[in-house]
Amino acid sequence: MAQKFYVVWEGRERGIFTDWNHCKAQIDKFAGARYKSYPTRSEAEAAFRGSSDAAVRKAPSALQKSSGKGPKTHTAAEVAALPAQTKIFADGGCEPNPGKAGSGVAVYREGQVAELWYGLFNPAGTNNTAELHALHQALLMAEKEIEQRNTVAIFCDSKYAIQCVTQWAVSWEKKGWKKPGGDIKNLDLIQPAYALYTKLKKSVQVLHVNGHVGLEGNELADRMSIHGIETKETAFARYDASGGVAAVLAMRKG
Repeated sequence: MAQKFYVVWEGRERGIFTDWNHCKAQIDKFAGARYKSYPTRSEAEAAFRGSSDAAVRKAPSALQKSSGKGPKTHTAAEVAALPAQTKIFADGGCEPNPGKAGSGVAVYREGQVAELWYGLFNPAGTNNTAELHALHQALLMAEKEIEQRNTVAIFCDSKYAIQCVTQWAVSWEKKGWKKPGGDIKNLDLIQPAYALYTKLKKSVQVLHVNGHVGLEGNELADRMSIHGIETKETAFARYDASGGVAAVLAMRKG
């Protein structure tokens, strides 16, 4: 059966979904639901943008707002509406926690899956170290995209990793990389990621999304993190996705 892409303009969550069950969950018994299926992602993206671009232009900073407690969580609709040429999804996994850890990244260019990456296996890692590794790799990839003059956004489902790199590290650096409660955990991972983020922050957004809610990019990064654990790949390796997105999504999830 050919892959379909479902656009939901009005539903519990607006956006583009890659399977009917997730689409149905947004529209079933929802008053005024509006949705339609398309044969290609590009057609779905164009159809969805038709109703969302104006809102994005009017409020370009709306997607970046966060509360004082932590970063704003972005819906699938907001991720789809964000006008970035390159969207990078980062995720880490650990089984158990602490235990065997791996990281994964999914790179989209112009709405299409372009690259999948996995690895950085650590037999004695944690979920937090895996998430920090993934975010650092995403920032390294973002740096290359920016050099090519592409607009970039990074999406991560770990508020801890995001806040370490984009928020807390600012204060920690000013205080000599110390905090009142004692040593800063995972500082060896936080410092290089923070240094790179500081260099790129005017050109890249690092945004939070919820994990395991059917957001394709996050799901692909999740599968790559688990693949890194299963293969025990210590490097960060590019995955051969010639079998298609559906095959990757069928892999074991974290």
